[in-house]
Amino acid sequence: MIVLLTTRTHSRTHAAVEQQTQARLRALPYERAFHALRLPRATYIFTDLDRLNFWDLELAGRLYRLLADAGLRVLNDPARVLTRFRLLRRLFERGANRFEVWRVEETREPTRYPVFLRTESAHRGALSGLLHAPDEVSAEITRALAAGIPERELLLVEFRAQPLANGIYRKLAMFRVADRMVPTLSAHQQDWHAKIGQSGVAGQALYDEEYRLLTENPYREVIRSAFDTGHTEYGRADFGIVDGRVEVYEINTNPWTAPVNEHPFPIRLETSKLFFRLYGDALREIDTGRTGSSVRLPDKRTWRQWVGDMIAGRTLRRTPRMP
Repeated sequence: MIVLLTTRTHSRTHAAVEQQTQARLRALPYERAFHALRLPRATYIFTDLDRLNFWDLELAGRLYRLLADAGLRVLNDPARVLTRFRLLRRLFERGANRFEVWRVEETREPTRYPVFLRTESAHRGALSGLLHAPDEVSAEITRALAAGIPERELLLVEFRAQPLANGIYRKLAMFRVADRMVPTLSAHQQDWHAKIGQSGVAGQALYDEEYRLLTENPYREVIRSAFDTGHTEYGRADFGIVDGRVEVYEINTNPWTAPVNEHPFPIRLETSKLFFRLYGDALREIDTGRTGSSVRLPDKRTWRQWVGDMIAGRTLRRTPRMP
């Protein structure tokens, strides 16, 4: 079995994966895992780390170590995984990416334009169009703050994408499942913000190329290196090709994944089937078989600490309350 530790509101992202691959997946919200005294023997994947508050992230890091100490296979160490800002900044500093990112709360300001505004934790895409000057940036930041978006969540990202010959923007993607790199379907869109894609907009030649990208996997090692930089063993990297070089836009540890069931170009249906076959093979490689009893999770608090936490939190739980 493979257990995906998720936030409660994002526990259904892999529902279609179970149906398409017959992989033995189970989503377990962090809230339940933190209260558990025992957990089943399985492979555990820690996801949604960018959506956790500081205390839940620390508790996730402790749980990772308890499971690892019990001899279980665990992926994505919460104490080490780099989320959006730190990953993009690290990739830029190492020369792997050629675009920069800035926190709005930093004293540093963008040195190159255009840029766009987005949030660090939420997966909702850009908050603005392309911004070409400091006054445009200032206006968009003011608008976001007025809408109640916290300043500490706001990022400015340098635009780094390039349309294909027909003017279509393409966002490529690839999963990492432990040691396996599995390319998946691309998003093709007529505007620069290629997030979900537009059905049929790419045309036969690009959809044929998409199928070849899955069979040949030419960007495997470059994307593996980006995952290594982010200390991430499971997730999906979104990336583009600019002037012949890979530019990594993000790594999502809990991506929504669904099959293509209808499309004006039949090759896309074949590409979707191929992806789920490869993805299923990778998941089965990391599956922990039905062996052994459940794992007891020790509570290292003293009796005095345990009672104090129970009284203060008005609940019985294995983990200490937030400091």
